[in-house]
Amino acid sequence: MVVDTSALLAVFFAEPCGHWVADRLAESAGELCMSTVNLTETLIRVRDRQPHRFKEIEAELLSSGIRFVPPDVQQARIAAEARLRYPLNLGDCFAYALAIVEDLPILALDGDFRSVDRLIVHPDAH
Repeated sequence: MVVDTSALLAVFFAEPCGHWVADRLAESAGELCMSTVNLTETLIRVRDRQPHRFKEIEAELLSSGIRFVPPDVQQARIAAEARLRYPLNLGDCFAYALAIVEDLPILALDGDFRSVDRLIVHPDAH
């Protein structure tokens, strides 16, 4: 399963769906991947909102077992096409591109994913 930034932030910031996301992450442990673009986005948001916890959260994230995948040219092309087809931000475009390349669903809380042609693992879907 591809992990979107919105899912991790819900856990790290103890948002209402954070426990639900944590359960999904635990269920799929060893099968999770994330674009390094989304990793960057996550680290930026954590540093911005919780600078006092940045090192702790960064260490937790990097040792979580998530496979971090740098984008390649194919993913860049898919992400660019996704930006034109859907109302996705840059990070979302790369989560989508990774999901296409790896043929995986996306774990996300971001409502912008509702219109994409991938399976989205979202609390409203259950």
